[in-house]
Amino acid sequence: MPQPRPISIALENAGREGAIALGIDHQLVESRDLPRKKRHNVELMPTLAAMFDDHGLQPAELNELYLSLGPGSFTGLRIAIATAKMLSLTVTGLRLVGVPTMEVLAHQHAEAAEHIAVCMNIKRGTMYTGVFRGGRCIVEPGLRTPEELLAASPRPLAVVSEVDPGIVPGDGVTVLPPEAAKPDAAATWRVGRAMAEAGKFTSADALLPLYIREPEAVTLWRELGRD
Repeated sequence: MPQPRPISIALENAGREGAIALGIDHQLVESRDLPRKKRHNVELMPTLAAMFDDHGLQPAELNELYLSLGPGSFTGLRIAIATAKMLSLTVTGLRLVGVPTMEVLAHQHAEAAEHIAVCMNIKRGTMYTGVFRGGRCIVEPGLRTPEELLAASPRPLAVVSEVDPGIVPGDGVTVLPPEAAKPDAAATWRVGRAMAEAGKFTSADALLPLYIREPEAVTLWRELGRD
């Protein structure tokens, strides 16, 4: 009797626009954007259902789910994590992988330079950033100023950032255009598949969004001395 085909999906909801990728037999077969901007909560499940239907699949056949954890959209991440937890309760044996969004972006642009710096959550003169080479993190993610990032980074270096990172190109440093910082569900699937092969699964209870800073309202409240 033939064995069932392994079915996996990646949910990429960390950016301003969401997307889903589907893998069958450990091969990526499709990546599909959610149809409306900033409507992650409305379109995620219908898009997933339509993708499964188009490929003649049933939700019960799903084996693995790879989920982008952020940093990123507050609402998008929470909706995607809630969806993953719901599926883990309804699909028997579903295994989950939490994928750092920074690793997704580094994977997407691995060919841009020998070293890739991903800059996220830029605010108040610092940014959450890490540096990768050949898919391996060589400068651990953390909050740094642009000057600290450049001092810690080998060359040649390509910088990925959704907004101006305050870094001037030159001397072995390239700054990619802002659109390069949109996470790709296909890259999320590939990074998630590699993590799954390494046995890096997580429980639904441990699946949490990666937030780097406290909410802006809390920061302002503290600055007003009302903590």
